[in-house]
Amino acid sequence: MSSGVEPQQVLARAREVVSSCTGFRDTAISPTAVDRVVRAELARGRSASELLAELQRPGAPLARALLDAVLVGETYFFRHPEQFRFLAYEAVPAALARGTLTLRGWSAGCASGEETYSIAACLLNMAPPGVRVEVLGTDLHEGRLEAARRGTYGNWSRREAGPLLHPLYQEIADGRVSILDSVRSVVRFAQGNLLEPLHEMYGSFDVIFCRNVLTYFSPDAVQVALGHLARALVPGGFLLLGTVEVDHPPAGLVRVGAPELQAFRRPLPRELTPAPTPRPTTVPQPEPYRAALRVAPTPPPPPPPSAVELHTEALQRIESGDETGAATLLEKLLQQFRDYLPGMLELALLRERAGAREAAFALMHTVRDNAARLPPDLTIEGPEPLPARFYRASADAFLTLGAIE
Repeated sequence: MSSGVEPQQVLARAREVVSSCTGFRDTAISPTAVDRVVRAELARGRSASELLAELQRPGAPLARALLDAVLVGETYFFRHPEQFRFLAYEAVPAALARGTLTLRGWSAGCASGEETYSIAACLLNMAPPGVRVEVLGTDLHEGRLEAARRGTYGNWSRREAGPLLHPLYQEIADGRVSILDSVRSVVRFAQGNLLEPLHEMYGSFDVIFCRNVLTYFSPDAVQVALGHLARALVPGGFLLLGTVEVDHPPAGLVRVGAPELQAFRRPLPRELTPAPTPRPTTVPQPEPYRAALRVAPTPPPPPPPSAVELHTEALQRIESGDETGAATLLEKLLQQFRDYLPGMLELALLRERAGAREAAFALMHTVRDNAARLPPDLTIEGPEPLPARFYRASADAFLTLGAIE
């Protein structure tokens, strides 16, 4: 090839473009999907140098085609019904208690819209007279947004795992359904990237769903996206995430409800005011005691760090960007505390992010098996105390996602 550009160079640049636009970690970008798009362009007679030049331009059609090919669109109505029950019976009453007159929800990474309409149906069914409902759905994939706006769906969007919790659609023909007009009227869709702040024109939200999206992101991209999501909540608002997307509360939020709900709340301003520190009082001591204080005994050596302390240090290394050091520390931790479930889960997630999928899956199988042998409500001490059922559910979700991929 006279230009000296090889198809492999185009494929490498294509993966870089996808990663920078989506925040996906490299192992979450399907090489088959990228290869299919690039090979199709080459088959049309375009040269590798042309494709490489186009990929240097932001927003180029080829970049758009790559994003459409790799973005994941798995969703259905009332997926994870326990989170919609939390929305109905915890989040809505909390919003009404704050005096809101408009219940506002955001489905971030909404794909073809089933989640967005499910949120709207839930809010409409729970809103008392005089309270409005507004729901926004955003996604990078414009084609899926167009499908969401049409609001017609087939059997794939209706599954036993997602029971019809609130009135949502009506039958039309051939097993297809159409979203009720009352639900459509409170929903709008827009293109949006979780790596960027949501435009201020959309305001703030009482509840945000962002589920099974961040699991594909790099660690840095996860933190960026979580920051944008947290800032889009009203004080007292709730963020609901997918099962294995985070193992501790995002910055500025607190966990609420059962751990497996992955529900987090932005505290109200009054809850952030620290309690006054009591003034110390001085108790007069007898002279012999004062004299004894002048000759303090040699303190005993500090005890070795506990599993929780080592795990906390590993989390600090992750936050500082030292994932390799964190993994090494967790490996040493598990040599000393072989059955420490929080460390196993953390190390499995680190290995998966590093591309060592077989090692990650082997360790996650151990997490699931060990958690299954424990009483579901047994509290496991860690940086955040969580019941054994949380680790069983997290491992199951991780292993199921891997099987789907």
